[in-house]
Amino acid sequence: MESRRKVKYAIKRKFPVIDIDATLEEAIKQMASANVSVLAVKVKEELIGLVTVTDVMHGLAKKYPPKETKISTFMTKCEFSTQHSTKNACFQLDEDEDVLSAIKLMLEAGVNHVLVTGEKHKPLGIVSSLELVKLTASL
Repeated sequence: MESRRKVKYAIKRKFPVIDIDATLEEAIKQMASANVSVLAVKVKEELIGLVTVTDVMHGLAKKYPPKETKISTFMTKCEFSTQHSTKNACFQLDEDEDVLSAIKLMLEAGVNHVLVTGEKHKPLGIVSSLELVKLTASL
């Protein structure tokens, strides 16, 4: 049972992806269509960040034109150990992180989704606070 207390058991390894050049309107439509509150942002095949429903709400509140505004304007960029890393860091967890520590991090950071990395900081997927709570409830 102790091994099931790791973040890796709550990771969503398949998740909706959106291109960095997509617009605010496209992000809204994709979130609605997939019934999700987070999209992984990629440049070609490289995962570079997240766009969450909170990011979208900030974009709308700032009155960004949905059809013209690129998600790169308001997304959460991430820093990875790759040759194309950005300079902005998002919250990330290692797949072997303890679930309760991960929940505490998310609570303190005020976020509901984080990227999960594995060996050599390679992005593996996304974990949500809801998935972590569900995993904790099943222990």
